Amino acid sequence: MENNKGKEWILMTTATLSKWGNSSAVRIPNQFLKLLNLEEGAELQIMVTADNEILLRPVVKPQETNEELRNHLTTLLSKIKPNSPRHEEIDFGVEGDELI
Repeated sequence: MENNKGKEWILMTTATLSKWGNSSAVRIPNQFLKLLNLEEGAELQIMVTADNEILLRPVVKPQETNEELRNHLTTLLSKIKPNSPRHEEIDFGVEGDELI
C-alpha cells in the first residue's frame, strides 16, 4: 500500500479525536503498538509537518557509552561513606562446573 507521497504504508486505519481533560486524544490500536514494540507509558514525539500532517514518532533514548557508565559507577561508589556498615565476604562454595 502506498500513499500520495510515494512512501509505503505498513498499517493504516482511521481514528476519532476524543476529549481527554483539557486536551484531545487519539487511541492507537494494539496492532500498531505491537508492531512498533510500544507499550502504555512510552514517550512519543508529536510533530506537525510542512504539509499540515501530524507525525508521531517513538522517542529513542541514546545508549549510554561505557565511559558514561563508568562515570556513573564512580559517582555512586564515591557516595559510600568509609564508616558505613559492610559485611564480610561470603563463600557459597562451588556448584556445578564453575571455574575459579
